[in-house]
Amino acid sequence: MDKGIKLDQAAAFDQDVSIVIPVFNSSQSIEELISRLVATLEARGLIFEIILVDDCSGDHCRAVIQVLEAWDSRIILIALDQNGGQQSAIKTGLSRSRGRWVVTIDDDLEQQPEDIPLLLDEIKKGFDVVYGIPDRVGYPFYRQWGSNLVDLFFTLILKKPKRIRVGSFRVLNRETVEAIIKDQTPFVYITAITLRFTKNIGNVKVVYHQRRYGKSNYNFKKLSQLLLRLFYYYGINGGHHPTNIGIDKIKNKGRK
Repeated sequence: MDKGIKLDQAAAFDQDVSIVIPVFNSSQSIEELISRLVATLEARGLIFEIILVDDCSGDHCRAVIQVLEAWDSRIILIALDQNGGQQSAIKTGLSRSRGRWVVTIDDDLEQQPEDIPLLLDEIKKGFDVVYGIPDRVGYPFYRQWGSNLVDLFFTLILKKPKRIRVGSFRVLNRETVEAIIKDQTPFVYITAITLRFTKNIGNVKVVYHQRRYGKSNYNFKKLSQLLLRLFYYYGINGGHHPTNIGIDKIKNKGRK
């Protein structure tokens, strides 16, 4: 991790773990997800918070979360007025987090809350970020193909270590979270931002379950748009977007 990124007040982060969940039209799965998260984290004796960022859902998941929030102060709802996309929602949640470690997990139960201790155990070995990589038995071919293309971009352009895989299920240490929060790139993509600041990344194997409710909005058109935006905002000039001139100075301060 770059030495120029420092915490202003480490004592201000009074949680062991923050869980950040981008939420969109997940009323059928969100209550089960929260219940399993609470059970998993309590079993480890952790002080935690669960931050749910509702990205202007069209179903009643916001109402479901509000009921749970009223019963448990560790559950925090951030209700967005406009849909900004999953990555932007995650960054909003990171900005609100107070944990020494921050876990991001999807809202559809494809990723298993019970695997979070595996990520936490691995990051304690000294990594800045640890990604949970599923076996993906039964994973749709077109989504695997898209993931491979994005992974190739990260490897070739942002110099991700070849042996490392990335995804949306991860744990980050506090310094990395602070660096992501400070980043000003207009098009937010958490892993691309992360790779600007660190290559000290670990992987653990986790379980993948096929989605039980709804369906993915993933398609070829969205993949194409994503790759173009990644290249424009993170590929040109080595990923040093003009809006991040000040951040790059912080990142490189003290380097020889």
